Amino acid sequence: MAIDYKVIGSNIKVCRIRKNLRQAQLAEMVGVSSQHISHIECGRTTVGLPLLISISQALSVDLYTLLDGIIESRPKTSYGIELENVLKDATQEQLGLCLSVCRTIMGYGKENLTI
Repeated sequence: MAIDYKVIGSNIKVCRIRKNLRQAQLAEMVGVSSQHISHIECGRTTVGLPLLISISQALSVDLYTLLDGIIESRPKTSYGIELENVLKDATQEQLGLCLSVCRTIMGYGKENLTI
């Protein structure tokens, strides 16, 4: 399994922009050059765990946010993407109802569910 550093870099860039930080500001906060941050955000270089932790702390996000999307268990279909879009703003109650409907349709009882 290969790590997609372009996805990590893109996640870093999105979080940095949300914090209204320039690359130079983030670089100073974590002790690297702005060019290095640029290369990370473009996926042209790898980023080690210690630097990734520093970046997550500087951006006030958890590591899961920066690593989101780097591992796909299987390719998303158009249905999967549409479901994701429909459910992204759902409340916990709505998600629970959707899960109940899906279990019924798929023939899964609670005994088959592992969380």
